Amino acid sequence: MSKLSRTIESMERIHMLIKRRATGTPNELSERMEISKASLHRILDVMKELGAPIEYSVVDQSYIYTTYVSFYCGFYIKELQEQEQQKINGGFKILKKLANNIIISKNETEIF
Repeated sequence: MSKLSRTIESMERIHMLIKRRATGTPNELSERMEISKASLHRILDVMKELGAPIEYSVVDQSYIYTTYVSFYCGFYIKELQEQEQQKINGGFKILKKLANNIIISKNETEIF
C-alpha cells in the first residue's frame, strides 16, 4: 500500500471518529491509529488544508467538526438524470434530437 493510500485510509478513519466525537485525546488517538503523535498532527493538518473545520474539544475530550462536513476520497459512479446530462454536455443531446426531427419533418414534406 502506498503512502498516499495509507494517509487517505487514516483520514477516513479519523473522519469517522471525529463525526462520532470519539477520537479521545491526541495520545489516545495516535495509539488507536498505531501512528506517532507527529504523524497524527500531519494528517490532521492535511485534513485542515483540505477544508476540514477541525478543533479539539476539551469538554468532549475529542477532536470535533465545528460544522457539518462530509469526506469522500475515491471514485464513485452516479447515474445521471437527463437534466444533469444536459448540463454536462451543454444540451447537445437535445440539439441532436431537434436536428433529427427537422430532417424527418423536411423529408416528410418532400414526399408529399
